[in-house]
Amino acid sequence: MNFIDKLKAARKNKGLTQAQLSEKLQALGRKVSAQQISSWERGDYLPAHRNLSAICEILSLDLDYFTEKSGQGEIHPVAHSESDLPSEFSLVDKRKGAISAGPGLRPDNDVDLCLAFRNDWLEQFGGAKQLFVIKVEGDSMEPTLKESDTVLINKNANAIGTGGGIFAINWHDMSMVKRLQMKPQTDEIIIKSDNPNYDSMVVKPNEILIEGKVIWYGRELR
Repeated sequence: MNFIDKLKAARKNKGLTQAQLSEKLQALGRKVSAQQISSWERGDYLPAHRNLSAICEILSLDLDYFTEKSGQGEIHPVAHSESDLPSEFSLVDKRKGAISAGPGLRPDNDVDLCLAFRNDWLEQFGGAKQLFVIKVEGDSMEPTLKESDTVLINKNANAIGTGGGIFAINWHDMSMVKRLQMKPQTDEIIIKSDNPNYDSMVVKPNEILIEGKVIWYGRELR
């Protein structure tokens, strides 16, 4: 069995619905919704190691149930390298530092760990190597992005276009995530925060470096 089938089978064998498993995970301090469990069981993405450990505790399983090779030679998460993944997944680098939804942070481009996403979803963005993941710090992009959210950045998407969007930028050697729009009838860029308590700024294109566009975010329930 693959990871998806194993998780479904173990949950049902324990007589739990996805909602009931979510409640038990939350009782252990893991902020996991029934929707997240549904995503795991569809194979949209893989649970973090700490969530998988909590699942094993609830379902009375050893972690090897998910991580050992099966008789068919399948390998299941948690993944530490590409070879640990089912073939339908690829790893995206997660940068060690944070990106500021506020006044800015010094960038840290070292890789902390990796997150797994489905290849068929990643292909529309050019594959895993064109993406990186980083944590948000600050409140200037609330309510859209909140403190400690994880965002996925597409390095290929650095054109603002007519509709604008949320981008990772470097401005005066500070890394931040902001909404960008072109100022009408000029070549200037408006740097905006979704939080109305923060002022907008107007800059020339050569004053900022656009690292990529935010295409996905993940959030723990609080």
